[in-house]
Amino acid sequence: MQLCFLRPFAIFRFAAVTCLCSFGLLRPVARAADGDTTIHQDHNHHRLLDLLSQAAIVSGEAVREDQYEPDFVQLDRDIIGRAEEDVMRLANNAPRSVNISQGNLHIWTFPMDILEGPPGQARPRFPLDPTAANISRLEQDLIQLATQSSHAGNMRNVFLTISTCDQPSKSVDRTAAPPQLEVYVSRSPANRRPDVGSNDRVIPVQGGYGNITLRDVMGDIWVGVRAPESDDFTGEYNYELAASIDAPYATHFEIGNSPWDTRIASWDTDSYSAILATGDITNSVSNSPEFGAWLAMTPPPFTIYVNRQRDPWRDGLRRSVCGLKNHAQVKNNSSDNNMVEIGGQPKQLFYVEGLDRSSSYDAFMALDKGPIDSTIGGGGAVWSATTFTTKSDNNCKIIHSLPFCTDVAYAVPSNPNMNMTALVQAYDTYANDAYQNFSKSLQQIPCNTTASAQYSLARNCQDCDNAYKTWLCAVTIPRCADFSSPATHTHLMPRSISQNFINGTAPREGPKGSLFSKENITSKHYGSSRNPMIDDHIKPGPYKEMLPCKDLCYHLMQNCPAALQFACPAEGRGLNYSYGHHSNKGEEWMCNWPGGRLVSSAGRTRFGSRTVGLVLAAALYVL
Repeated sequence: MQLCFLRPFAIFRFAAVTCLCSFGLLRPVARAADGDTTIHQDHNHHRLLDLLSQAAIVSGEAVREDQYEPDFVQLDRDIIGRAEEDVMRLANNAPRSVNISQGNLHIWTFPMDILEGPPGQARPRFPLDPTAANISRLEQDLIQLATQSSHAGNMRNVFLTISTCDQPSKSVDRTAAPPQLEVYVSRSPANRRPDVGSNDRVIPVQGGYGNITLRDVMGDIWVGVRAPESDDFTGEYNYELAASIDAPYATHFEIGNSPWDTRIASWDTDSYSAILATGDITNSVSNSPEFGAWLAMTPPPFTIYVNRQRDPWRDGLRRSVCGLKNHAQVKNNSSDNNMVEIGGQPKQLFYVEGLDRSSSYDAFMALDKGPIDSTIGGGGAVWSATTFTTKSDNNCKIIHSLPFCTDVAYAVPSNPNMNMTALVQAYDTYANDAYQNFSKSLQQIPCNTTASAQYSLARNCQDCDNAYKTWLCAVTIPRCADFSSPATHTHLMPRSISQNFINGTAPREGPKGSLFSKENITSKHYGSSRNPMIDDHIKPGPYKEMLPCKDLCYHLMQNCPAALQFACPAEGRGLNYSYGHHSNKGEEWMCNWPGGRLVSSAGRTRFGSRTVGLVLAAALYVL
C-alpha cells in the first residue's frame, strides 16, 4: 500500500476550495468518460483566484506539475493552475539548458528553500595554492572561479548567469548576428513574470553571455528570459541558465586593452597554422608540488576556439563557453595542445591548423565545463580574444616540441616540399651538434669546486650552459617572416635574396641602392642565411628574419667565464645585422627570444620568466 501525502500548499488550497464548496460557490461534478460536459457560468471566479493567489504567496512555492491541482467543471484550465504552471525551477549550481522560440518568454524561479540550503561543492580541478605569496595572473583567475561568496544571517548573494549556446541565423548567409536574448529579474512576489518594462533588474547580455549579482537576497527570485523576434532570422535560441549562492556558474574574463594583459598570446603563425600559448601558469619554483602537478595534467586544462575576424554571426556567441564549443570555426582538436616547460615555467601550448593564408583570426582561451554540473564555477570560463594574422608567402613553417631546442616554438625558414618531421630534425640536429663542441670546452672550466675557486660568486657553470643553449638555438634556428612584409618593418632582416623564390623564379637584379642591388645580392648579410645549412639543405628562397634579441648575447657574457672569450659585436660594427632590440613600448615582437614573449618594464627587459639587466658590453662573436 502506498501512502500519499499532500504538500502544505496543496492542503491550504484544498481547504480553501472545500470552504468555497461548503458555501455553494463551487459544485464539483464528475465528468463522464465518454459524454460531453457542460460548463456553467460562474460569477465567483475572482473570489477563488484571490484566495488561491494568497495561498501561493503564503507557501512561497510555484505551482509544479507534481502538485495537487483541482479539476472542477466551473473552472477552466486557463484559470486554475495555468498562471504559474510554466514557471521553471532553478537549483543551486544546477544549469538548465532549454530552447526558446523567437518572441517567447520563459519564466524561472530561484526559491527561498534553495537560498537557505547548503552551499555547493568546491571540487578543485587545479593544483592551486591560494596562500602562495607570488600567484600568477592566470592562477588568480582560476582561484576566483571557485571562491565562495560569504553571507550573513539569512541574507545571501545570488549569482545569475546565462550563456547562449545557439541562435537563429539567416536563411542565406550569416553576415549578421541576431539580437541578444533579454533577461529580466524580479525580487517581488507581486511580479512573478518579469519582462520588458516590468522588472527590478535587467541582465545585460553581450556576446552570448550575461551575469548579475543580487545582494542580500531574503526571498524568492523570478527571472524572465525573452527571445527577441526578428523577420531577418529563422530558428530558435538555446541557452543555459544557472543560479548560485556561491559564485557565478559561468564566467567571462574581460581583459584590458594592453596586448600583454591577456592570458593567451599568439607566438607566431605560418600560412596555414598558428601557435599560441598561455602565460606562465604558475610562478611556483621548479621543485614545488604545484609546478610538477601542472606539467603532469592530462588532458591539459584549457581549450582554444578560433574564429575568423569580422564574422558578426559568431561574434554573437564570443563570450559563451557553450556557444564557442558549438559554433567556433576551429576547435581544440589537435594532439599538439599540451603542457610544456618553456622559459622555465609551465605553459600550455596550442598548435592550431586548418587556417587560411593572409587571414586574421580571433583566438579564445576557454575553460570547458567541469565533469559535474553542481560544482561551484563548473560552467567554465572564456577569456578575451587574442588576434593574429597568418602569413602569405608559404616558405615559413611553425615547428615546436624539439628534443634539444625545447624553447623553440615559432616559424622557421622552410620549403613546402619538406615535411614537419624532416624540418624539425634538420634544425634540432644542427643545433645539438654545435652544442657538443661548446660542452667540451665548458668541461675544461673548474665547475665542481669550492665557491671561492669558481669563476664567479654570482654565476656557475649551469647558468653558463643554460645561457649558451638559449643563445645557440636562437641564432641557429632563425625566426622567419614573410619576404613580402612591408619595408617599414625595419626590425626584419632580408635573407637569402641570392636564392630563387619558392616558386622557382629568380630575383631580378635592381639598381644600386635597391634591395636587389648587386651589392646586396652578393653580401653576406642579405645574400645568404646566417646558418649555411638553411640555404644548402632546406632551400627556402628569400625570406625575412626577426633577429635574435641582443640581450641574448649580453646574457651569455654575463653567465659564462671569461676564459671562453665570448664577445658581442659593437653597435655599427655588425650588431645591427646580427641582433635586434626590443620595442620601447613593449607592445609587439621586435626581436626573438625563444621561450618567452617580450615585456618592457621599469627599465629592465623581461622575457617570459627571465629578467635580464641591460648591459653595456664590448663585442662578442656571432654566427
